[in-house]
Amino acid sequence: MGATLSLLNLAGAIALLLWGVHMVQSGVQRAFGPDLRRFLARALSNRVRAAAAGLGVTAILQSSTATGLMVASFAASGFVALVPALAVMLGANVGTTLIVQALSFDVSRLSPLLLLAGVVMFRTGGTRTRDVGRVAIGLGLMLIALSQLLEIVTPYEDVPSLRILMGGIATDPLISLAFGALLAWAAHSSVAIVLLVMSFAEKGVVPFYAAMALVIGANIGTALNPLLEGARTGEAAGRRVAVGNVITRLVGAAVALPLLSWIGPQLVQIEPNLSRAVADFHTAFNVVLGLAFLPLLGPFTRLLERMLPDRIESRRPCSASLSRCRSR
Repeated sequence: MGATLSLLNLAGAIALLLWGVHMVQSGVQRAFGPDLRRFLARALSNRVRAAAAGLGVTAILQSSTATGLMVASFAASGFVALVPALAVMLGANVGTTLIVQALSFDVSRLSPLLLLAGVVMFRTGGTRTRDVGRVAIGLGLMLIALSQLLEIVTPYEDVPSLRILMGGIATDPLISLAFGALLAWAAHSSVAIVLLVMSFAEKGVVPFYAAMALVIGANIGTALNPLLEGARTGEAAGRRVAVGNVITRLVGAAVALPLLSWIGPQLVQIEPNLSRAVADFHTAFNVVLGLAFLPLLGPFTRLLERMLPDRIESRRPCSASLSRCRSR
């Protein structure tokens, strides 16, 4: 009975964390969405500016999925070329790590202040002020959820079912990667999953190498949502952005996964705090991917155009009835 209640409390804390992330993202989109979209559109002149714009917009939105959907729509309408669109996604992948870096420090004492300020703004302000208040409330809820997660996983030895689950996940890096990807895809947020992994790593629920594999999986999982959304449209130009984003993360995973046994000890020597080490790995993974792929976007774009060619509408040679055309 105690194990069941502990798992239920854990699920409730995770749900609160996801809801806090959702409130932050929806509040920012409502308050600044049109302005951020116009800013992003103006910054797509070259790959360096595009990457910086993607970083900045995603740091505010805290959703690379939202940025990816915006950029895919630009590409599908022919508004932006594929090279700067992919550069935006490389920057967006770095931008989404910034709030993880901020929350990796002990800022839990700010949660009452954020909640109070958020409620006051939400109850008394105008439309944009209410949306900013929503963001503050979301951040407060995220901090409360993280503190609850740490309290729940502290007596980890007393929860054998959780220990068995995490032990099974940590048996193989590929299993950890797949589980992290599944969680991030289902949650539509790599931020929430990485924060959860940080809590688990800090309390020893998962070993550090498994935590790094879970983070890599979370990076892949959050890239699947724009891909699945783009699959609903028939525009190849928009799909190329989402497919390119997934490919870059898969390449990064293929390179990083065999090196985890070497990366882990090196990173822990630099940052002994495992929670901070997970956040640093998350940021470093995306920074290295961005620096590696930014100079290669030209040939990478040509590869994507071969993989996903534009559809050519066939012209019918006759204007007669369909049945007569078919008979020819």
